[in-house]
Amino acid sequence: GEHEGHGHSHGATEEALGHAHGAPEVDATTTPAPAEAGSGDVKREPTIVEEGLAARKEAWTKCDRKRSREARAILNEEVYPVLTARGYDFPANCPLSKTSDMYLDNELHKKEVRYANWKCTYCQKVFKSETFLESHFQNRHPYTVMRDAVCLGDYCDMLECDVLRKHEEKGYPLDAAGRAGCSPKQMQRRRHQCQSVIDACFPPHHSNLANELHHQFEGLYCSHLMCAEVGGELRSVLPPERMLASAARKGKGSTKAAQRQNGWRKLYIVLGVLFGLLLIIFYLGVCLYRKDISIVDDLRKLSSSKRKKRMELLKAKNY
Repeated sequence: GEHEGHGHSHGATEEALGHAHGAPEVDATTTPAPAEAGSGDVKREPTIVEEGLAARKEAWTKCDRKRSREARAILNEEVYPVLTARGYDFPANCPLSKTSDMYLDNELHKKEVRYANWKCTYCQKVFKSETFLESHFQNRHPYTVMRDAVCLGDYCDMLECDVLRKHEEKGYPLDAAGRAGCSPKQMQRRRHQCQSVIDACFPPHHSNLANELHHQFEGLYCSHLMCAEVGGELRSVLPPERMLASAARKGKGSTKAAQRQNGWRKLYIVLGVLFGLLLIIFYLGVCLYRKDISIVDDLRKLSSSKRKKRMELLKAKNY
């Protein structure tokens, strides 16, 4: 694939760093300008294709890809594995379903290659980061964004995408007393949204399994969405420990990224052990070498003293 990024010979990364080969890049999302008044041209009605592109452009303008990526990582960590293990399928109206994700086709055409570079498998081009690749999708493959689909980023409030990051940015940790500055109205709105989503995805009267999963995920995502008075101050209740320990919320990225991180950690451990063994072998070699030198010196001294004694005996015989 053609590699595009900072300073590469094939041109800078398309959407983020400028146009390749010095040629102006045509934005696939650009629609023809309307004819000027009085020019004599009849105003043309937009085609079905142009209307579809306009609808997609409006959808991704409102849907934050970064937030959607964070929500997707949380669902991949906490929800989808449980459903697979239990053999449960989301109903068609569940907004958390993988098939409802407006960026689903884009996700299926991402491939992480060569130390965190990303390849577009639509056209085989390689980019320096996932963000550049997503910008490329919008500019060069706009028709791959699903129409009338769900923006997973809209559910970040429910999934607590940035519960840890917010407190790190403010410079204070989460404590047992909960988070300060709780708004009862906002919490009521979030709790209502959460329960509506859980009801749609796990209808409690649908089956025993759906009812069981309803209680499980309602306890994980909805039950803590309330305010409690602590020392005369309203504080939001802390999320469950499982959410606070989440790798996705700690910014460790996807499972693939976590596996790569673990792979590097294991490599460093192995290299450290090998380096330690080499040091031990080196010091043993130095010690043995010094011991051999001292033995040779002793032998030389011994042979020298024997020669002296023999010479003395010869001299005594001559005299």
